[in-house]
Amino acid sequence: MGSECEKYISEVIYNHPVFVYNYPKELKSFYMKQNSDGRTVQGCDLLVPGLGELIGSSVREHDYEKLTKIVEERKMDVTPLKWYMDLRKNGSTPTAGAGLGFDRLVRICTGIDNIRDAVCFPVAYGECKF
Repeated sequence: MGSECEKYISEVIYNHPVFVYNYPKELKSFYMKQNSDGRTVQGCDLLVPGLGELIGSSVREHDYEKLTKIVEERKMDVTPLKWYMDLRKNGSTPTAGAGLGFDRLVRICTGIDNIRDAVCFPVAYGECKF
């Protein structure tokens, strides 16, 4: 979902923070573990009014064969993903992760209107020589 949809859910429909989970698999990343219904994935986001997504989380698919099938179904170029796929090739343990947008948290805590003003370092695309 885009930021506008996330804001609409948290501001208009609920008017307070809300957790959204079991997203349709087409809306989320290929590496998210699918639920047994075959339609949704094991992901959860915390949506906050005035911001949208504050925290995003998901269970990762650890089965190499399932991951390969998903990549093929989506007709994705596996070349840039080879390193990720190789991590699962010889077996992997179930994992999950969550990410809190620190600059988003700063924005909420301070009341700063623009997210660019909450970033604690300048963003200069293309300036890094690595």
